[in-house]
Amino acid sequence: MTLKGYSAGFFILCALGLLTMFSVMLVNPLLSIFAKEIGAAGVWIGLSVAGYWVSRVLLEVPSGLISSRFGYYKPMTVGLALTVVGNALCAYATNPVQLILARALMGMGAPLFFAVSMTFIVNLFEAEKRGSALGLFQGIEFMGTILGSALSGYLITGFGFRGGFLLSAGLVAVALALILIPNVRKDAGDPPKGSSIDLSSIMDVFTNRTLLIVSSATFAEFVMSTGVIYTIFPLYANEQLGYSLTAIGLIMGARSVGFVVSMLVMGSISDRIGRKPVLLFGLASTAVLVTALNFTTSFPAIAAVILLIGVTTGAIWIVCPVLAAEAVDSSQRGAAIGTYRTFFDLGSVLGPIMTTAIMGVYGVAACFYVSAALLVVNIIPSLRIRE
Repeated sequence: MTLKGYSAGFFILCALGLLTMFSVMLVNPLLSIFAKEIGAAGVWIGLSVAGYWVSRVLLEVPSGLISSRFGYYKPMTVGLALTVVGNALCAYATNPVQLILARALMGMGAPLFFAVSMTFIVNLFEAEKRGSALGLFQGIEFMGTILGSALSGYLITGFGFRGGFLLSAGLVAVALALILIPNVRKDAGDPPKGSSIDLSSIMDVFTNRTLLIVSSATFAEFVMSTGVIYTIFPLYANEQLGYSLTAIGLIMGARSVGFVVSMLVMGSISDRIGRKPVLLFGLASTAVLVTALNFTTSFPAIAAVILLIGVTTGAIWIVCPVLAAEAVDSSQRGAAIGTYRTFFDLGSVLGPIMTTAIMGVYGVAACFYVSAALLVVNIIPSLRIRE
């Protein structure tokens, strides 16, 4: 991958993504434990994790319409500001309801930054470079997950959950300051030419077959990620396997390493061999690895499986938004990206709730099996994607 042809504004945007993801992952891997500490139990733990995603579901598609009207810069700035405030409020949550509401505010900011920035990059590059550009952006962005996940256990052990939330707010505040740099405002300030979309054409987006297939695959992946990896597994590793918060944070960091590697590699591969083979690889391999995770107990083995899950889920993440954008007319890309992201938000909302409910009735192992089955089910329709 060559860095030639990428503007300074693009790399500043990458830096914003890195800081924002770093802030998210300082607390996120251990959030279910914090929720339990302040009184959450059973499905309430799932709701505490899912609160962030509920408001995202409501704003993903509107964020595309907002960017087509007001440009990319203003929505991204508002999104970062809401994330700062939401993190600060989480620091002072004393019960699950307060935590859910504070995370819902953060969730309002997320699509205004992440969905809009993704649409900006998709429209900024031609098809032959789009996968590489989006892969580079998400690769740099998710380097923040490596730092955040790896340091989360140490920081929470040293400063507590409230200190972690305040540090997260500070990191996003730095990102908010960086977005004021003229390069970003120049590249992203004006509404994209020819990208306005009326409400009647949104139905064309919602009924696009490729977009629906991609969205379903994304839904399944996020049920697994937020339900099993980020909700059930930390509790399971801490309470049943006896791992410390620091060890769990390092394990989550291994997934982030695999994810970033995948982001930096899979985008270029999909540009060369096509998006569909990469998606099929991601779905099938992740299903096998999630099943294997249920039988893994030693630290090195768990870290290795989690790292590989990072690689395989990264393959799904990198090709799905590109497939979604390329399945529709250029004027509909904002709505298409918003629709795709709505489905992964739905997976993120329902994943923690479903898996905590399943765990309560059928045990931890059933959570791994159900999430793997959802991935397998999506392989068949994905074979019908036309590029």
